[in-house]
Amino acid sequence: MLYLLLIAILIIIMLLVVHFTRLVIYPKNHTHDYIESKELEQEAYDPDLLESFDSRRVHIPSIFDYNLTGRIYLQDNPRAPFVLICHGITVNYEASKKYTSLFLKKGYSVLVYDHRNHGYNDPMHTSLGYFEKFDAQGCIDYIYHNFQPKHVGIMGESMGAATALQLAAMDDRLAFCIEDCGYSDAYQLIKHRAHHDHNIIIAQLVVLSNFFIKKIFKWSFKDVSIIHNINDIKCPILFIHGEDDDYVPYKMVHEMHQAFKGKSMLYTVPKAKHAMAYKTDKIKYEAILDDFLEMI
Repeated sequence: MLYLLLIAILIIIMLLVVHFTRLVIYPKNHTHDYIESKELEQEAYDPDLLESFDSRRVHIPSIFDYNLTGRIYLQDNPRAPFVLICHGITVNYEASKKYTSLFLKKGYSVLVYDHRNHGYNDPMHTSLGYFEKFDAQGCIDYIYHNFQPKHVGIMGESMGAATALQLAAMDDRLAFCIEDCGYSDAYQLIKHRAHHDHNIIIAQLVVLSNFFIKKIFKWSFKDVSIIHNINDIKCPILFIHGEDDDYVPYKMVHEMHQAFKGKSMLYTVPKAKHAMAYKTDKIKYEAILDDFLEMI
């Protein structure tokens, strides 16, 4: 009887681990129409400004045999610097348009795109930046292959920030990296989210979920935790975080900033929740961005 009980408990634990893991790597994502309507409702950007630039939808091949859908915005100057913007988890490149408008006004051409398993792209498990960083590198390759930019930088929000940092650690072509509300340690983030969204018992499954992901999907939470190799990044970094962020803990931006030995700036925004730094204080956000870009 005890033997059967132990087997039943193990089966329940395994099912919980698989269920929890699926919640992490197959999040419920929003459509382009939904994110666009939310951004316009919040007046996150001026659509007329974006429409005044030459733009078109693009399809960029990934090394993993799928295409990434994106949109490119071009300055008249063919040598204009470029920035690649990476969105956060569950959204799509519509959420990047607020930053697109900022860079367009500063003379940058811009490429925004949907991560794997997001937006217009095919269903594919989300890897919190592991496979996404290679897709982002493919976007950088696309920019250099098709244009002659003065330089190329990268910006990301939330999971996009983690992706941007991971790419910057392995690609020295980047002139700068801007991370807004990214995470230093994915293991600690997932444990924090499990405790916050579920309970302390589910939070204890994170170690088993990590093991399951490593065995089945060939990456781990440590692999997407930039805190372990942040000093492989050679370009300047602008660290941004909302001080009231309860999704990605606020302390994580200080962990990264303190660990990084290169050229950097830190900007934290009072009263800003997750991914709300720009919308909370647009004027200062843009001024900080100007100061940072002068470092390039």
